[in-house]
Amino acid sequence: MMDMWPVHDPQYTVELGACLRPYRLKWLEDYVYPDNWTGYEEVRRRLPEQTLAAGERWYTDRPYQYAAEHRLVDILQPDVLWMGGVTASMKVATIAEASDREIAMHAGCNDAYGQHLCYALPGNRWGEMFVGDPIGGLYSYRSTPGMALPVDGHLVPSAAPGFGIELSLEGIEAAT
Repeated sequence: MMDMWPVHDPQYTVELGACLRPYRLKWLEDYVYPDNWTGYEEVRRRLPEQTLAAGERWYTDRPYQYAAEHRLVDILQPDVLWMGGVTASMKVATIAEASDREIAMHAGCNDAYGQHLCYALPGNRWGEMFVGDPIGGLYSYRSTPGMALPVDGHLVPSAAPGFGIELSLEGIEAAT
């Protein structure tokens, strides 16, 4: 998988996709600006064999609906914290299911809400977790108290109430 941070034009994306073809990447992700619909159309047309993913920077269900209806991407990537929570993410899951698209929640395992959605939504097979600390690794990740962390590449969300989040006044004060 390659996250391209959507700052490329369609021509660059197509050229890079062609160069990467021998490596059989699972997908190219967020390869043009989020509202560049003609760019999505061009990349889809010129890289028909490449799995395409997008959506972390789409903040309502409408772009997902448009992308699904026009078959511009194969994998929809809502971010539960950026687009309106669990209810909005569930709308995208419905769009994905109705259009035979997959879901890969953006940064889904970085918080307890996303973990539960990654685990429960139909069509979601991935649990992305960005750690961002090459020195301390996964277990230096500053998770919300009570949030599950992966073990041997697998993660099971907490079954505790409130998404498993354990907050105390002392913990909140210590974090500020």
